[in-house]
Amino acid sequence: MPLTSRSSWLRLPRPKSFLGLMSLQTGTELISIALLFNKATGVYGLLTLLTGYSLSALQVTAYLGSILVLAALAVCVPHIRAQSPLHNLALAWVYAVDTLASAAYTAAFATTWYLAGAHDTKGPAGAAETDAAASPSNGAVVQHDAGQEAQVKAGTGVHDTAASMVLIVAFTLIRVYLSLVVMAYARMVLLRFVDERMGESAEVADMSPDPFAVGAPLGEGWRGKLGRAMVMVGRGYWLGGKKEDEEWARQVNSKFRSTKE
Repeated sequence: MPLTSRSSWLRLPRPKSFLGLMSLQTGTELISIALLFNKATGVYGLLTLLTGYSLSALQVTAYLGSILVLAALAVCVPHIRAQSPLHNLALAWVYAVDTLASAAYTAAFATTWYLAGAHDTKGPAGAAETDAAASPSNGAVVQHDAGQEAQVKAGTGVHDTAASMVLIVAFTLIRVYLSLVVMAYARMVLLRFVDERMGESAEVADMSPDPFAVGAPLGEGWRGKLGRAMVMVGRGYWLGGKKEDEEWARQVNSKFRSTKE
């Protein structure tokens, strides 16, 4: 039978640590810092407009998106260690959306680059045609030599394109894993907050209570509305099954408390 929306979210991979070497909190901090440096290039990209350098619409939107991500990181990163549910949930959404957007922009840029190379008159195919047209008196010998040279260049281009595609796919998969780490930490923060502040008092069916619900500790004002909107998509993942996660949350709490003591 096909999985329901809730069960499919529940079965998403949930990393317990970052690469098995450090905690989710430390991993989230390092991932956020790496993203901060990565998106800083968007500021320099827009500064090129002041020099008169022309940018395509795709490049401008990519740089503007980088600046928005930088602003979100500036707000959310200080709350990673403080384990604020709203800010960590927002950070997880920002990273997940940026991962999808980066993959889309990379695919768009790669397609544009590939099409530009295929129609370039200075490329392998264009060079062969130009040489043959420029030297008609040389006959079949020159055309044969030009054809061989074009084949060699075309083979090299295919290998370069294949290597680039492998790197693009590899980096995309790495970004997906890093996104899962940030999401897992945000989920842990939510469940820990529910376990400490809400307990069993607001249990709904077999799912943990929503800390952003109306009347809940974090449900007031625009922050509550934002939190409810972010939890609405993938609610089964963020809040989890109560029976499945309550023991896990208590274990996490005991570890944090023993560390503080």
